[in-house]
Amino acid sequence: MQAPATGGVVGCVRLPHRRPALDVIVASFTDPLEAQIALGRLQAEGIRAHLDDGHTTIANWEWRLAIGGAKLRVPAAQADEARSVLAALDAGEYALDADEDHPTRPPHRESLSSRIAWAALMLFNLPLPWRRKARDDADRAGDP
Repeated sequence: MQAPATGGVVGCVRLPHRRPALDVIVASFTDPLEAQIALGRLQAEGIRAHLDDGHTTIANWEWRLAIGGAKLRVPAAQADEARSVLAALDAGEYALDADEDHPTRPPHRESLSSRIAWAALMLFNLPLPWRRKARDDADRAGDP
């Protein structure tokens, strides 16, 4: 018997099925932002990681403890490496050194025009633009 000329399937070739490596939970976090930081660190180290229930812990913060927090999963083959990276992260090995020449300070955003703009918004529901102080412009440029 010949195969049809219209391109029909004559037989089925069965490819060997490989089971994907099971993912392992290496950490769980009640703080979703801390979970995102850990996820980014693992991905930066080349570990294929993903976060389960991360969005749920943000959207439904009262469920965080009930569902066990945001769970950080990695492939079973990379679990030991991921745990060592997370331990180094907890130990502070990735922390930036304090630069004593240029101490970090929050930007100063208060000015007369910002206070007038806030008052106009609160009293008249009228948003107005305002100018920042000159010090903020110098801070953004990197000048002390």
